[in-house]
Amino acid sequence: MSQWKPLGLIASGRMRDSLLLRRPALSRCLGPVAAADARLASRYANTLRAGQPARPAELRSCGLILVQAGTADLGRVLPLLRAAAPSRDSCLALLSAELDSSALEEFRAAGARVCSVAPAPAAARDLVVLEGDAAAIRRARPWLEEAHLRCLELKPRTKPLFLLGLQAVSGLLPPLLDAAMRSLRAAGLPAAEARRMLRFLAESAVRSFVAHGRKGWENPAAPARLPVLERQLEAAMAQSPPLVAFQQALLRAVAEFYGQPSAEPPQAGEESRVVRFPASITKV
Repeated sequence: MSQWKPLGLIASGRMRDSLLLRRPALSRCLGPVAAADARLASRYANTLRAGQPARPAELRSCGLILVQAGTADLGRVLPLLRAAAPSRDSCLALLSAELDSSALEEFRAAGARVCSVAPAPAAARDLVVLEGDAAAIRRARPWLEEAHLRCLELKPRTKPLFLLGLQAVSGLLPPLLDAAMRSLRAAGLPAAEARRMLRFLAESAVRSFVAHGRKGWENPAAPARLPVLERQLEAAMAQSPPLVAFQQALLRAVAEFYGQPSAEPPQAGEESRVVRFPASITKV
């Protein structure tokens, strides 16, 4: 029998976003399922079509205890996990897209081994990231790999950095594309042509970055381009001050991120003034 069998589960909150539903093979060896009450535990087992309702204490014999909880549900899961009283040899795997293994620090301090498991972006939806104690990761990895999931291991306590990296694309890129679309549309381009143009530019930028990293980036505020950029900003100010302000803020942020001093903000009463940017941004 594998070291992680049987599996136990303590759950709270919505199950529909769970990795267990995305990859049903993960529930194949599921045994006891604990929740806030027996009816909810039965509902989770029925949803997963695996396991059976149980009291938290019945999970003590499990080789791997899964903890299904998001940030909002953690407070309801912790008392259940305390009731399960994991031993010093217990391994806990926190299934959460948001939380890292430090969310279960009190059980780590008591001797349990803790890791977190989260889905990661991949075309085949077959990639997960693990973070936490090496012993817990060693026990969780065979369970994940038997369900044909690819595993990447993060450094301990670096999951927030991983999530920020994903958010930079999924959360910050769409407003940038929206600003570009508004600029093109304000210039008179039909929506379909503007979308095609943006798609070509975005795909080209991604290909260039994948191939060359930051070296493939062309600085729009380089000395040779700065006079042209300033004229563009001045001319666009009459058409759309919010778009110009957004562009200025991005240029300032890029300058600071690459280690250049940022431009001075406008003085009181000069909010519409175009801000001059550094003559260059370091390019490695």
